[in-house]
Amino acid sequence: VEALNRRAYTTLADLHDDTQLPKSTLVRLLDTLISAGYARRISRSAGYCLTDRVTLLSAGFQSVDRIVEASRPHLRAVTADHKWPLAIATLDTDAMLARYSTLSHSPFALDKIYIGRRIPLLVSAMGRAYFAFASDETRALLLATLQGSGREADRPALDETYIARLVETVRKDGYAVSGPVLDDRAFGIAVPVLKDGEAHAAITMRFIRSAMTPAD
Repeated sequence: VEALNRRAYTTLADLHDDTQLPKSTLVRLLDTLISAGYARRISRSAGYCLTDRVTLLSAGFQSVDRIVEASRPHLRAVTADHKWPLAIATLDTDAMLARYSTLSHSPFALDKIYIGRRIPLLVSAMGRAYFAFASDETRALLLATLQGSGREADRPALDETYIARLVETVRKDGYAVSGPVLDDRAFGIAVPVLKDGEAHAAITMRFIRSAMTPAD
């Protein structure tokens, strides 16, 4: 969207030069943007342009910031009562960005650095919670981006059956648990922060695998 916004009309070649993404990935992303109403194909020579619908994307920015700010006293209160560290994250393009945590208030914190950390969508509990409860349009855009990223953590995006089962399970349960990560002593469980039924953030609790099970 940022690359499309740099010009009135943008060709596929321009997008490839700007983003370094494969043209097949760009075509898939453009088709998704067009189907969601955010972009329009002008012609073969002129390329593509954004539509007025993209202005709706800015409406949620301040709302997300307010969610993060409003969460602080509640997260601190839970950590004070139960000792376990909590964190809240919002979407950052194709990953979750940790915005606030109570790590410094918990004796059980294993992660020394968390604020500002980008966390994979399909492996982490908070990413899974957000992804499953995102709108259909947002989830389609995210999936197309992840499928073309080439990152190991995003490889599950290529398995449509796995993705469908993941979304169904998380939406049914109302929460998500983290996937297996090599040499990670902690486990995550997360819930989405919803507004009008759509995820705007996710809150996670990380706990030591040897101390407690996900069921507990």
